[in-house]
Amino acid sequence: MVITYYLNGEEEENLYCRIEDETGSLSFSLGYTVDEDEWDEENEDLSPDDSYFYSLVSFKTYLEERYDTLRIEGKTDVLDLIKGEVERIVEESGIQGIARSMFDNENGHDGIPAYDKFITAFEKFSGLDAEEYEALVIDNTLEFGTAEGDDFQMDTVAGLKSRLRSFVEKRSYVELGTMTSKFIWSKIYNEAGGIEKHILLPEMLQEWEIFWDNEYEELKNTGSDTANFEKAKEKSWRQFQVFMACYSDSVDIIQLAFEIDDMELYPMIVTTMLRIFDAEVCYEEYCEAEFSGDDWETVESDGVQFFLKEGDY
Repeated sequence: MVITYYLNGEEEENLYCRIEDETGSLSFSLGYTVDEDEWDEENEDLSPDDSYFYSLVSFKTYLEERYDTLRIEGKTDVLDLIKGEVERIVEESGIQGIARSMFDNENGHDGIPAYDKFITAFEKFSGLDAEEYEALVIDNTLEFGTAEGDDFQMDTVAGLKSRLRSFVEKRSYVELGTMTSKFIWSKIYNEAGGIEKHILLPEMLQEWEIFWDNEYEELKNTGSDTANFEKAKEKSWRQFQVFMACYSDSVDIIQLAFEIDDMELYPMIVTTMLRIFDAEVCYEEYCEAEFSGDDWETVESDGVQFFLKEGDY
């Protein structure tokens, strides 16, 4: 099935979706008005700055999965069925209904509160009505922008634990390097009494080898140039040797790894540490340390704790 977003110039709510396969083509409204200046004509998509950009990325995936499910079930009018399902969602609450459905569909299994619970908690916190703010889905969090120009991020313990778990299990080194705190990981490591050198370094060496094996396979699978691969690997190995040489004299090996190489060696030692320690306990401790920071405010709504932080998002 081919899925295309486009602007229908004849309608005020001009954002439409077209789905097509060998049986035909159908179009339907997504209940949203897009300024033509903010439309990415080349990619047939919203601007990434639009509040619903990420929801519509998820929506395409959902439509593809729904199409495959209906085909497997032996349905013959698959496009009509999908169109009817979407129109019922849009008729009730426009594109926000799509955002709500995508958020709940992707996050409910991790114990993350429903989209509407985030909305209720934010309105309780801010005292604002729905028309006085915009909500933007970012992964399993929501960000809010108010008519007065204030921006807030809203998160939960379940959401942060889920992201941390995903970063580690998928070895997402970029996210671990840029979206986690070395100070919190250091605190967790030191409060646990550290890890003996003869235990940590062999595990870390294994992690290093897995990382570079995965890097090479990814380059091959994508057809990318591998000319610089060996140079990058050799540089990484020299950094690992520096880490091993300085290990015994360092009072904070998380900080040591960060100072040597914050984008590979630092995520590597965090991943290794969590493989040796009880990872779930570490995630709990990380969340406790993160949300106890002065920049977070706590809001309890419907028996669920939410955490809000003001900033420029």
